[in-house]
Formats: sequence, C-alpha cells, structure tokens
Amino acid sequence: MLEVAPAYLSDPAAADLLAPLCEQIGETLDNGLAARRYALSGDRRALHGTVL
Repeated sequence: MLEVAPAYLSDPAAADLLAPLCEQIGETLDNGLAARRYALSGDRRALHGTVL
C-alpha cells in the first residue's frame, strides 16, 4: 500500500490513489487504508476490525 500511497500523503489523498488498487485486488478501501496505517505505524491496532 505504501508503494501506491506513500507516507507523506494524507488519508484522503491516499484513498484517491488506493481506490483503484483495492478494486482491482478485490479488497475494500477501508481495509486498504487500515493496511497502510499498519505499515506506517507497525501498530496492530490499526488492523482492528479488518480481515486481511
């Protein structure tokens, strides 16, 4: 997710870039953003409620 939406982007800007990728791989945008937040922070709580 960080390759498509680097860390310097805000969540709304990242959502715009991640939406086509998530659609292509059959993942929800919410889960894609959660995976990005986890990659940024390393905190597993970012994945709470997602199924990856």
